[in-house]
Amino acid sequence: MKILHLGTDEKFIDYAVDIFESVYPNSNDVIIFSKQKKLNFVKSKVSRIFLINLFNRFRPKISKDIYQEYDLVVFHSFADILYPEVFNIALGTPSIWLGWGYDYYGIIGNESELLLSETNQLCKSNVKQIIRSGLGRLLTRSLRLAGVAKAKTDAINKLTLFSPVLPNEYGLVKDSHLWKRFPKQAFWNYGTLEDHFIKGFENSSVDGNDILLGNSASATCNHKETLQLLNGFRLTSNRLIITPLSYGSNVYGKKISAIGNKLFGKNFLPLFKFMPVQDYVKIIKQCGYVIMNHRRQQAVGNIIIMLYLGAHVFLREENPTYHFLKNLGVKVSSVQQLEDNHDLLNTPLTAQQQLRNKQIVTEYWSREKGIFNTKGLVEQALAEMDK
Repeated sequence: MKILHLGTDEKFIDYAVDIFESVYPNSNDVIIFSKQKKLNFVKSKVSRIFLINLFNRFRPKISKDIYQEYDLVVFHSFADILYPEVFNIALGTPSIWLGWGYDYYGIIGNESELLLSETNQLCKSNVKQIIRSGLGRLLTRSLRLAGVAKAKTDAINKLTLFSPVLPNEYGLVKDSHLWKRFPKQAFWNYGTLEDHFIKGFENSSVDGNDILLGNSASATCNHKETLQLLNGFRLTSNRLIITPLSYGSNVYGKKISAIGNKLFGKNFLPLFKFMPVQDYVKIIKQCGYVIMNHRRQQAVGNIIIMLYLGAHVFLREENPTYHFLKNLGVKVSSVQQLEDNHDLLNTPLTAQQQLRNKQIVTEYWSREKGIFNTKGLVEQALAEMDK
């Protein structure tokens, strides 16, 4: 068995390699596509790094001969610099798309629909970003018309399996277009509780009433609306609003930091530095409350950690994550409920609710479940080729 993993310089690659190697030892090769040779986040052994530039980003970068050496190809996200590779994979070789969210929500709809009004206006004020995005879209269209680049939808038609972050997102992507052939649904998750999310914090609980806001310097967090909502509350002077801004848009992150500092001063704590997960958990462990104001699935890793630790989590009602967790039996509240009842931000979960949440996430994201899903994923992909 030889499995080829294709990805970008993101920490989730290490999570995947860990679990795949535990099931199929010495069978996994990793190729990373990056703008620079020095990788910042991937620590696993990498077979090769392909440097991305304007001239090769829209074309396959790995030769067909190399792909023929592998029994299976796994795409870790279907980013624009990754999806052209599918056109060089032989028809008899199965391919799996492990979705991340950002790589398929653009297919489901317009990203601006994921932003609340204040955040939308905040993003429109970033002239440089608007120009850059516009030029990028124009270049992509031009290259497709010239036959240099192929559409992402055409690439998806060639995939064998697709596993989104949440099972209920599969239908959202499939129903968004009239596909020639859509990949079969698979079930797989990045990371396990024991090895990646709460390692070193087993049997720990939240030990404060600070507030965790969002997960990144991404506009889809809708930070501005949340900060304005919290500004209308009467928070105690010793209560922090901890806001991770270590990845995403630097420009957007600085704008959110400025708004937070203006409204809350020293009580607003932005996290600009990327840190090991153990150091990160040590900080957010003081948050008894979590507000994730996304309209789409995002920040699932953060949510898992905080549910395990017993925090009271608030998600938007239109977010697929909210419905997914509710269907599992997890006790979560909605941001809309918080808007109507400010006292919820002073209402911790009961001991029984905390225990129930911990049991559910422990079962769903356990190492044992990860091994089971990985074995099933590979067997399902290979079986599809035998049909």
